Amino acid sequence: MTMSKSSVTEGIATWFRAGADMIGAMGVARVVGMIVAVNAASLIGAADAASGMLALIGAAGASGMLALTGVAGASDFPQPLPAEPIPKVEVLPARYPTAWSFLNYSGDRIELRNVGSDSREVKGQLQAHDSATLLVSDKRPEIYVADTVWSRGVRGTRTDFITVYDTQTLKPVGEIVLPGAKRALITSMEGLMAFTDDQRMALVFNFTPASSVTVVDLVKRQPLSQIEIPGCSLVYPSGTRGFSTLCSSGTLLTIRLDANGAAAGRSESQVFNPLDTDPLFTSSTTLGMVRFFPSLQGRLQPLDMRGDETKVLPDWPLVPAADAAGHWRPSGWQLIASDGQNLLYVLMQADAHEGTHKDPGNEVWVYNAATKSRIKRLRLVRPGGSIALTHGAEPLLLVQSGERLDVYDPREGSLVRSLDLPGFHTRMTIEPVR
Repeated sequence: MTMSKSSVTEGIATWFRAGADMIGAMGVARVVGMIVAVNAASLIGAADAASGMLALIGAAGASGMLALTGVAGASDFPQPLPAEPIPKVEVLPARYPTAWSFLNYSGDRIELRNVGSDSREVKGQLQAHDSATLLVSDKRPEIYVADTVWSRGVRGTRTDFITVYDTQTLKPVGEIVLPGAKRALITSMEGLMAFTDDQRMALVFNFTPASSVTVVDLVKRQPLSQIEIPGCSLVYPSGTRGFSTLCSSGTLLTIRLDANGAAAGRSESQVFNPLDTDPLFTSSTTLGMVRFFPSLQGRLQPLDMRGDETKVLPDWPLVPAADAAGHWRPSGWQLIASDGQNLLYVLMQADAHEGTHKDPGNEVWVYNAATKSRIKRLRLVRPGGSIALTHGAEPLLLVQSGERLDVYDPREGSLVRSLDLPGFHTRMTIEPVR
């Protein structure tokens, strides 16, 4: 049958008027099932759908519609569920379970997820903008997010600041404005912000491109000082109250701070980082106060940061001679992690070559730091870009793999569960709860 455009329009309008009358007579709940019929009818054509639908409404009536749609009557629900208040806000526990983890979406948001349950719960979310970085205190019930905004969205007056959040409500309870509009705006990564002095101070890396560090008193919530570190990048806590930074000369500069956050002394290591042939990644992990950096070619470089002067320890190879033919190298974004058993986990890539050092890895290799030997290879279901270990008695290995977070049992190497990462587009850093 062929109908004119005006006839189709008139028929659809008549259908909508009849539908409105039906809703008034039958109630909204009884009409829900009609949507199924409408969708099916749309495959036939707009004109036939309209006329057929009117015939269906006229023939079925209210009681007939219940049978057609399968919608139960009120008698089937003698005790309906009570109405749930909207909005409903929960308070988080004072101390988070170690099966929870913060996921930094690098400029979008920071989520607190339960990675230890198949319920796939998002426990909370923190606001985050450009290159936001996160610190979670275990000394105070506070979370710190360094962030940057502009008064006109992506232009205008720039403001760098640290927002202080309450750990139970995730409500902002304080703010520290950072001077100079200097905070380094780099995709979320290690070394942009760190605790020192038993978490009393925070260190914020600046890049304009001159490099410096802003020292912040988190208790008094105010900036204390700015320390120039020309030719050096990122901050790693060292000593009782200080930090170290990687320098373009291949050395490590260590700054000792006084109680007021001012530089009280500095020392520089010998050259140990061959930037032209085998440079270190800036991603690291610690066992005690010894920090481990993998290199692009496959070395592991330990640095003893327990004292006021950092000690460069002997490096050792990550790839056994038997696997050299596979061209295995470390790769990824957050590519090294550790647990409480003196074990190191490194994301590794097969057939690696120049320029692939940020690509996802195929396996995670596990090393005994004491014996400097590989003890296990964990093959990943999907290549991963960032890894981390939860801190419970039975740790879980977290692997960001594209738009999914894969959770493994590191003892057996088996995939336990896989969580969606909706809206994830760039790089991710993972911060397990301690």
